[in-house]
Amino acid sequence: MSIKSIEQEIAQFCFNEISTYKKNVESQSDKLSRFKSDIRRLPAMITNNGLLATMVFYKKTNEDVYNIINSWFSYKRQNIDLIEYLTNDVDYEKLLFKTSEVLKLADWLKRIVEVEIKDEKTTEE
Repeated sequence: MSIKSIEQEIAQFCFNEISTYKKNVESQSDKLSRFKSDIRRLPAMITNNGLLATMVFYKKTNEDVYNIINSWFSYKRQNIDLIEYLTNDVDYEKLLFKTSEVLKLADWLKRIVEVEIKDEKTTEE
């Protein structure tokens, strides 16, 4: 039995989630394109707007992105709704920890989505 680093665990989780999403909506190129765009912006949005505001935004505008992030916590057997967790008695230290954790997740999602979901418009020079 091997011991995985947290980075490996996050990378594997993100790869599996992106692959599953891609299979489920492969015939809907506009949805894939929007998903890729939203994932690309995710780390910057968390950094600029904060974790809670970003999660509320994505729950409203692209629930697929929110569900992937929320499912990370279910995957880790925490079975929590992230927004509910962040709004109920979370101290500053826990908020920073969760923000750091979700930023790692967002970075891996962005890396994997760049490779796994091709842009519709490719220009050849």
